[in-house]
Amino acid sequence: MRTIENANGRSGTQKAVRGAQMLKGAVKAAGGIASGNFVAVAQGVAEALSPKVIAAILGILLFLILLPIIILSAVPQMLFSWGTVNDAELIERNKHGTALVQHYEAVIEKQEEGVNPDIYWLISIESVRSKQKIEDIDKNDVETSVKSSFSKDKDGNIRNKSPDEMMDELGFSDEEKNWANLMYSSLNEQYLDPDSEYGDAGGLPSYDGVTLGESGETQVVYYNQLDERWSHQMYGKSSTIGAAGCGPTSLAIAVSTLTGKSIDPPAVCAWSVANGHRCEGNGSYHSLIPEGAKHYGLKVEKLGRSSAKELEKHLSSGHLVIAIMAKGHFTSSGHFIVLRGITKSGKVLVADPASYKRSGQEWDISIILNEARGDAAAGGPFWAVSK
Repeated sequence: MRTIENANGRSGTQKAVRGAQMLKGAVKAAGGIASGNFVAVAQGVAEALSPKVIAAILGILLFLILLPIIILSAVPQMLFSWGTVNDAELIERNKHGTALVQHYEAVIEKQEEGVNPDIYWLISIESVRSKQKIEDIDKNDVETSVKSSFSKDKDGNIRNKSPDEMMDELGFSDEEKNWANLMYSSLNEQYLDPDSEYGDAGGLPSYDGVTLGESGETQVVYYNQLDERWSHQMYGKSSTIGAAGCGPTSLAIAVSTLTGKSIDPPAVCAWSVANGHRCEGNGSYHSLIPEGAKHYGLKVEKLGRSSAKELEKHLSSGHLVIAIMAKGHFTSSGHFIVLRGITKSGKVLVADPASYKRSGQEWDISIILNEARGDAAAGGPFWAVSK
């Protein structure tokens, strides 16, 4: 018997089989919903829909899932970091954003003692207020923003307002508050408050000639971003080495140790800025580590999320591993450190560019793995560096 084909080349028999499959899938999905069995729901939907429809749905879902990540990763660039883009309008936007950061710092510096707002909160709130039109924010807006960040009582005592108080006074909706929080989290990624628990100079005014590691261990040249010789030097245009230079300082430790040449943090900072790895208003792009290590003649292996076994292998071989850490024992937001060795008992030794004290401690490898940034770019959060 000759099979009758439709205009698309599909036979009547094929259509009947496909119809039965779709009906079966719909029944399975309905049963899954009723029973709370979402695996059955997914299987039913897969059977009921055509591959093209499923592909389209998956594409839409993937876009919706990735959209917040794309926005989050783009926030610093949208605000301050378009300087490496060959577009006159974006370059001008970057210059304006950088000038605003500097003006914030200047205005805050002129306030009376006790006025101490978080500059990144002020920037985030003002940006949301202007609906992200950074070019519309002028110096008067900056001054108004700073002045509205605190209040005085009848005795003249100063009280710094919380971010929520400032946003409530501006009449922010919940959506606008969420956007400001998102921007603040991104901008504050690698900023170090020298007075916080995460920054210490270990009692040493200068780290010239300081090494870490005993006999039998990998001995590393140690630099600290809070070293008085350069902590107040600018890293780019919006912050200092002491506040935002953990990435270049970590790279300086690795480069100086492995090449035998003295490459200090200011030198790496200058290279980072000149080659587009400085993220103004934040810290350093993660690309600084692999690209910077290659520039200084070192081999780099991007380890990604890595594992205890892999880290142990590299550290036992005398390699240094630069890591970008998330909130935990090393930072309240984001921070580069160097893993410099491993003990016989499996403890990790570090060179923390913000803390000489933490650099002398031994760390469980689980802490390092659990607190490393899961969203790191450029092949991170771990990079093995060797000669």
